[in-house]
Amino acid sequence: MKVLQRAPSVDLPAPAERTIPDAAAMLPEALADLVEQTGGQWVIWYGHYTRRWWAMPRAPYPWFGLVEGHTPPDLLVKVREIEEYYGLRRLVRAPVGAREAR
Repeated sequence: MKVLQRAPSVDLPAPAERTIPDAAAMLPEALADLVEQTGGQWVIWYGHYTRRWWAMPRAPYPWFGLVEGHTPPDLLVKVREIEEYYGLRRLVRAPVGAREAR
C-alpha cells in the first residue's frame, strides 16, 4: 500500500483586492442622471452580475418589459425608442392638485 506524503507548505501571496467595475464606480451619478432624463417614469438599475444597465417603465404603462443597455447612454437610447413607439410620454400624470387649480 502506497503512503501519501504531505506536500510542503508554500507561502502564497495575499489575494489581490477586488476592483470595482467602472460602471459600478459611477453608479450613483449615472443612475441619478438616467432618472432625471427619463423624468422618473422608469425604474432603472445596474446589474452587478450582468454588468449591464436595466430599466422598466413605471405604471401606468402600455408596454411591460425590461430594457437592457451596456452603458447608460445605450440604455437611454433604447428607452427613448420604446417611448417613441408606445407613446409613454403621453401618459404622464398631472401633479397632485393640478385639477383643483383649474
